Amino acid sequence: MRIPLAAALVLLPGLALAHSELSGSTPAPGARLTTPPAEFVLRFNEAVQVTSLRLLDAAGQALPLRRAGDATPRREERAAPEGPLPHGALRLEWRAISADGHPIRGTIRFTLEASR
Repeated sequence: MRIPLAAALVLLPGLALAHSELSGSTPAPGARLTTPPAEFVLRFNEAVQVTSLRLLDAAGQALPLRRAGDATPRREERAAPEGPLPHGALRLEWRAISADGHPIRGTIRFTLEASR
């Protein structure tokens, strides 16, 4: 009976330090697309409040996005481009406040290739 309790005591500090993190996205990091995405999706391991979401072209110019929803913490954040996307390297930069109050951020880089 003491072994399971000891194991729990060893594991608990690690669990308490776990932070929110991105668990998936559409498009996926490094994706090479031949058609522009109709929607961008960020999936997190727990509810976060996304405070910033920007789509940038290869020159670093912001492209307009329309976010779905409000600033309510959620596990999934969605946005759609508000116009045609240029071909080439693009990046979706995001910032959020995790459930434990820590700021987190990341970048999804992908390429929109010209149709052949």
